[in-house]
Amino acid sequence: MPRRTSSVLLLGLVAVAALALLGSLLDVSVPAFAGSFRSPGRTSHVLRHAGAGYLARHLPKDDDPPLVSPVAAAGATHEVEFKKRPTGIFRYSPGKDGTGAVAMDIIQKSRYPGDPTGQAFIAGVQEGWVLRSVNGQDVTGMPLEDIMDLLDDEVFMGMHQALTGTAAKQKANVAEKATLPMKVVFQEM
Repeated sequence: MPRRTSSVLLLGLVAVAALALLGSLLDVSVPAFAGSFRSPGRTSHVLRHAGAGYLARHLPKDDDPPLVSPVAAAGATHEVEFKKRPTGIFRYSPGKDGTGAVAMDIIQKSRYPGDPTGQAFIAGVQEGWVLRSVNGQDVTGMPLEDIMDLLDDEVFMGMHQALTGTAAKQKANVAEKATLPMKVVFQEM
């Protein structure tokens, strides 16, 4: 009896493998991990700059505050030194005119000593703080995508691309990636 069960199981595995192979040869969407679907013809791995398509990957949330003008920030300033990437700021929002950056989602824990994604939390960075400068360069008038290229700090970009099968069209970097350690000045509104 166990021999018959193992041969039925083997036959089933061979059938699934044959269907997957046939689907990939015909460029048909096939089941991937955890019930998602991917198209085998769209799985190329393309290096993507952080700024390319940033807003499409990090859409505003319903409970986000209204957009502000980063140039108008007049509150206290806070200098933070980030020694590694990613810094722990999950999402930024642009200013009213698409320029500047406002910290919107901060990862609220440090998982272990030296955890790079806990740097912003440990430094006390708060949601709603405006990004004033990076390594001494004023960024309040720069387009958000260029600031993201400068920071090169998108935490889950690779995972997003792998799960969605998307690859952004490349545009030339306007800003060079900031050197580490990175001194960032935030300003309260």
